[in-house]
Amino acid sequence: MPTPLSRRTLLATLAASPLLARAAQAPEYRRAVGPRDWAFPRDHGRHDGFKTEWWYLTGHLRTDEAKRHFGYQLTFFRSALTPTPQPRPSPWAATHLFLAHAAISDVTNQTFRHAERLARERQGYAHASAETMDVRLKDWSTTPTADGQSIRLRAADTDKHFSLDLTTPLPLTPSSPPPPTSPRLIFQGPGGLNPKSAAPGNASYYYSLTRLPTTGAITLDATKHNVTGLSWMDREFSTSSLAPHQVGWDWIALHLRSGHDLMLYRIRNQANQTDYLSGTLVSPAGVPTYLTTADIALAPTATWTSPATKATYPSAWSIAVRGLPKFTIRTLIPDQELQTPNSTDVTYYEGAVSAKGDDGADLGEGYLEMTGYTKPITR
Repeated sequence: MPTPLSRRTLLATLAASPLLARAAQAPEYRRAVGPRDWAFPRDHGRHDGFKTEWWYLTGHLRTDEAKRHFGYQLTFFRSALTPTPQPRPSPWAATHLFLAHAAISDVTNQTFRHAERLARERQGYAHASAETMDVRLKDWSTTPTADGQSIRLRAADTDKHFSLDLTTPLPLTPSSPPPPTSPRLIFQGPGGLNPKSAAPGNASYYYSLTRLPTTGAITLDATKHNVTGLSWMDREFSTSSLAPHQVGWDWIALHLRSGHDLMLYRIRNQANQTDYLSGTLVSPAGVPTYLTTADIALAPTATWTSPATKATYPSAWSIAVRGLPKFTIRTLIPDQELQTPNSTDVTYYEGAVSAKGDDGADLGEGYLEMTGYTKPITR
């Protein structure tokens, strides 16, 4: 296997880190420029021709009687090495680079641990199906169950002493709308086109699977915890999504007790101010409303500074969204920062959060991602 230095050199050469949303600008790669005609389960699989793609799962899980509370993240990234796959006889020939991150937030004990993976494409070792959500990277995977109605999530790291083995439904059709408690497939933008700036092509194709009932086990330090809860999956693929003057983003995804789902996406400029702001509010009946800057007020109200990287991240946000009461989200563990020198080579914050009303009422929970606080995501 390559050394960490050669991995970083490879990523820099390819400009291929999927968290670096300004992917290579080669014109032969496809771009997200208009609404897409979707077909499932095929669109749960990989999308050749686009430079970057990810399968991004987060969730809150609890043991019986809520004695233990965990957050988890499992993410697979695909970065294309060529826009047009060509069959080659060598089993070592690769069209894609695969990367993955996994993390466990032990909210009860206030600890956080994470791990990473990187490998060139090889069937049975690192690959993604073009037909369904079957993605594998070494011993980590998200694979359909035998009936195709659910997916099984598996990741383990012996050095960090954790593993997860979870199962969750796989919705195959867009919400139309579903019953309030059912899993939802929501397009994040009309036709799934999600702009990241005013420039054409600075966009992704983006949908989310929300309210996914999740069961299974989390193992920490050889102790197995049977858990249940809810997961959120984001699926995006693109070739270029950020403008040159943009440095990073803040992403929030919430399951609210009211039955609403909320996704907010703020992109920051070089002055660390809001350059682009959008989102989606999903009603309890499963109907999405696409939000613009005029519908959203989003402001940090507290910060946390990483002892490891000295980066300062917002740790609480005041949020006002048209159609919802004003509320605040707060990180449930201060330190949920990932450093990934041996895969994407990006330092970012990905953590479990709670949502509280101004009166202190529990309004929901979800995940917060913040990038570009140690250095700009763009290169």
